[in-house]
Amino acid sequence: MSARILTRVGVAALVAVGASTLGAPAVGAPAAKVSAAKVSAASVSRTGISRTGVSAPSEHDEAMAVLHDIRAAIAAVLVAENGTSSGPADYITAAHSAVDALVGRNDPAFDARSPDPGDARGALGQVNDLLDHEATPPFVPALHGVQINLLAAVASLQDALKARSLDGFQENASDALENLEIAEGRSSQYDVLGGIAGAIANTRLGVPDDARIADGCAAPHRPGFGVSHGWLAWRAVKPGPTPVATGGYASVKMENDMMILYTTAAPMVQQHCTRHADAKAAAAPALIKAAVPAATTPLYTTAQAARGKAVYAANCASCHGTNLQGVAAPAIAGSAFLKTATTNKYTVSILDTIVTQNMPFNNPASLKPGQYADVMAYLLASNCYPAGKMAFPSDPKPGFGTAIVGVQAHPAGTPDAKGVCPVK
Repeated sequence: MSARILTRVGVAALVAVGASTLGAPAVGAPAAKVSAAKVSAASVSRTGISRTGVSAPSEHDEAMAVLHDIRAAIAAVLVAENGTSSGPADYITAAHSAVDALVGRNDPAFDARSPDPGDARGALGQVNDLLDHEATPPFVPALHGVQINLLAAVASLQDALKARSLDGFQENASDALENLEIAEGRSSQYDVLGGIAGAIANTRLGVPDDARIADGCAAPHRPGFGVSHGWLAWRAVKPGPTPVATGGYASVKMENDMMILYTTAAPMVQQHCTRHADAKAAAAPALIKAAVPAATTPLYTTAQAARGKAVYAANCASCHGTNLQGVAAPAIAGSAFLKTATTNKYTVSILDTIVTQNMPFNNPASLKPGQYADVMAYLLASNCYPAGKMAFPSDPKPGFGTAIVGVQAHPAGTPDAKGVCPVK
């Protein structure tokens, strides 16, 4: 991602509402610019009607509408850019149509004169509805990233409409497309940077309203969706005359005369299920009941955290921020992050899996094992975990890091106002 786009994403993040991942289907004179703050605020009201005619759309319907609107905005811009006879009027119409799909018909930025490829709520309106939860389901971090990148895309499209040359228009439209592609995401990425496609593919957002839901920790025994703590682990389907779409799933197996489609999040879900069961059967019921899941055993060394700080600065800070409070991606340290981690029952092992398999976003699994271990040490230190004599392992053995991540009863350091401990 270019520095220019990161700057726009950062600006959008400042005005985004709040701050802080199955089976998606495989679309005159320049107007005055409307601020991203107005776009965000005007998109919050619940006035949309679902496809079923119900005044309060389901989470699944809203998520699918977000994906549709994002793809519609991408398609609107690409049609103009790829057209052999596109003139200034075509580009202006394309930009207005893309903005319409993102902000919805009730937003001041909506242009009724241009073709509207989206729905009444727009992608931003649907995202804001999905984020309007008292609890913190696992798709929230991904949707915060979607929201920020959609706001940045709208800002870039409005800059394109004000451009005085074709080159200026195309440059800003390209910026918008990159933000839209990040917002769309990919089904192979769960949690923070999966975009809306990753959230649909790996969380309960991918479960249709009338579907049968089963325990995601258990093996599939009949058709339905396996869900655990909001994560989607698998879908079981009885083979029939109608072909089953397998796009968006990590693997497909035949078990018990059923086709089992496993999500990318399935291994992580299974690890969590196993460790949660072991902890409950062994000694941790008091910790779980008291909701104090912080580990006290040192898991890294001070020197390792210092090395991890340098690796983080070079590979992670552009998205997660130099202070770990988020730029194009959510915060990964501090009180708000730890509250989310505790609510979602993230263990140190789960965080290590997310980091080593999915980061950096633009080049997953590209760092050396030792570098990933150093980054994990830096994250633990930044979250005020104590250092010790044993380094965080580059190849953790089963049973390592099973404690749920949370606020430390006795912080190893002096937390700042955000609850982050500085690392030297």
